[in-house]
Amino acid sequence: MRTCFAIAKVKAKNKCRTFHGGPENNTNVGHDISKAGLGVILCIGAIIGIGGFFLLVGGLIKSGGIIGFLSGWVSAFTGV
Repeated sequence: MRTCFAIAKVKAKNKCRTFHGGPENNTNVGHDISKAGLGVILCIGAIIGIGGFFLLVGGLIKSGGIIGFLSGWVSAFTGV
């Protein structure tokens, strides 16, 4: 009866899967998720900033230059 248990233990040890490296080599998942979230936020901010720049350039072209743009902006802001 004892040999049956010893054989069962040996078979169980052979089927065990191990990962290379100890716990000190594992990455922190929360830290990686935070880095990915920050990357997404920065990319969205860059897209919004580029869109705003193109709208500003379009406004400058449509108004006929910097002077026309500034006078139109001041009149829209003050209501005069």
